[in-house]
Amino acid sequence: MGKYDDIIFLEAPTSKNHPRMSMNNRAAQFAPFAALVGYAEAINDSRESLDERKIISEDKKQEIEDLLHKISADLSLNRNIEITYYYTDDKNKKGKYLTYKGKVKKIDEQNHAIIFIDKKIIPIKAVYNLKVLEEHD
Repeated sequence: MGKYDDIIFLEAPTSKNHPRMSMNNRAAQFAPFAALVGYAEAINDSRESLDERKIISEDKKQEIEDLLHKISADLSLNRNIEITYYYTDDKNKKGKYLTYKGKVKKIDEQNHAIIFIDKKIIPIKAVYNLKVLEEHD
């Protein structure tokens, strides 16, 4: 015979002063607590959206370089370009590909960057694809 065999089948005592809590309220009491709502989802989303950097061919590099020289040669045309580039922060080895459209202000050869009229700066080494847009785009 076990230590609690005499009380195991007895009904649980109830208070005369406090009514029993509903099952929903009891369940909520034991729900996990999230101090930062949405934080876990944001972390998961950022992990899923990271890409390995693609290696581009020498021909593609030359094509990009030629287009940059063409744009740099006549900045007064205010060419609108679409650029796909690889973005990574300092913490991650992986990053993601972003596409940006804008008008080029300057090709900074000293700092190896493309500077746009709206002050956006994209490093030339991050460029994956580049195209000059027609005026109607």
